[in-house]
Amino acid sequence: MRSLLCTLVGLSLFMPHAPAQSAVLIGLHIDDQDQANGQPAPSYRTFLITFRDGKAQLAADLPDLIVPRKDGFWRVGTLHKGPPAQEFVYAVPVRSVPHAVGEYHPPNPDWNCSETDQATIEFVTPDLLSVSYFTEPACSLQVEHEHGTYNIDELEKGLDITAVLGASAWDAEKKADAKAKSDHAFSDLSNCEGVSTADSSNWGIERSNRLPRSKAKAWVLVSDYNSPHVCGDGGTYEIMFPIPESLTGPAYHADTLLSLLRSKVAKDNNTVPSEAFLTPAGDFLVDLSYGVRIFAIKQQGIEPRPALSASTNLEVNVVMVQWALGKHVSQWESELQLLEKSHFPEPTVAIGNRQGSD
Repeated sequence: MRSLLCTLVGLSLFMPHAPAQSAVLIGLHIDDQDQANGQPAPSYRTFLITFRDGKAQLAADLPDLIVPRKDGFWRVGTLHKGPPAQEFVYAVPVRSVPHAVGEYHPPNPDWNCSETDQATIEFVTPDLLSVSYFTEPACSLQVEHEHGTYNIDELEKGLDITAVLGASAWDAEKKADAKAKSDHAFSDLSNCEGVSTADSSNWGIERSNRLPRSKAKAWVLVSDYNSPHVCGDGGTYEIMFPIPESLTGPAYHADTLLSLLRSKVAKDNNTVPSEAFLTPAGDFLVDLSYGVRIFAIKQQGIEPRPALSASTNLEVNVVMVQWALGKHVSQWESELQLLEKSHFPEPTVAIGNRQGSD
């Protein structure tokens, strides 16, 4: 790991009054497919980190994505079945049996190939769930990319981008779709048959580092186009449209953090993390570049050694950041520590396809 050695001179001067205690739930998608002799299913994991009295503590470490909602914590994840490799998304109250949405396609004994259907959770809030899909039909070279965003209570029904973000977001998606096709590297798509059209239900929210060319902030709006295999299959593109903070959650001291990332010291030493945010009190920096690392911020600057490290040593992608302040910190801590000791019910596959699938 790169060490974080830059200084934040006078940072405390910019920090407004903030609650004395806070906690953050960080949900990660962990890709462990590089493990020896096999391809285990990617998994999800939730860290609860508390900040009190100048100290950071890993208060709970739970499997799946544990999402705070008005009616209590929910459990969100994917069920992996295979071979053939197929994944199905579920979201239920945390102690309920998950019923994943989808229909399993068993291998055909007469074929030497099978269907691949991958579902990756990209973004979670107490209300919304965004998923990316990668599908390869049995005995076909054709691959398809798709996104779906759902109300967490209704995973069977995808949300239209207009209903969530307005007509201007749909206009932005159509423009981005046309540009992605015109920038297609393999061939002139105007000569290809079977190229997908823009679809207002095919959209999602992802961490910006999932799109290497993205210049956006932490989260970006995305969609997909598909074309025949001989024309390059298609791919995912960014929709140039701002995502409201009401969806992504607050970014505390964003201007201060931006100044840090742009500072001459940071650029000269190349030591600032590519993904980071500050706590509500501004006393810690949360680094998401390599798992999760927490650095204390003192008046003289940032501490060179992490105060806390919750690294997974595997490739990770951040899919959830949810904050608790004040009295809610202890509530989250006690409930999640009890859940940490619990055995979660195994998920089952529901009958029927998600909306929009074949």
